Amino acid sequence: MTAKEIVDTYINNGLIRQCVHYQFLKVKDKGIKQYEEDFFQDLIVTLYTYDIEKLTDAHLNNHFNALVTRIIINNIWSKTSPFYRDYRRFDSRTDEITKELEDTYDGEL
Repeated sequence: MTAKEIVDTYINNGLIRQCVHYQFLKVKDKGIKQYEEDFFQDLIVTLYTYDIEKLTDAHLNNHFNALVTRIIINNIWSKTSPFYRDYRRFDSRTDEITKELEDTYDGEL
């Protein structure tokens, strides 16, 4: 099987989306939760280009769920992940700027 065939199997049965949704439920930062669908799409691209031997091994040994969950956790929490670089870092900077503006203009109106 190709990587696309393996990944499509788990997209169609809903396992990957369920793993993403469950991990996003654990995130306390409500601002990040809005990026769940974007994260899901990025994860699919990542899995399509993932090492075929690892995907095949996980598929044949019925631990694809564990592989996907580990990839999700690493991407959500790592400060060097593409998800952090593209979404979390920008979102946290926006929060800092908003707080600074609120502090600066608080009570001056």
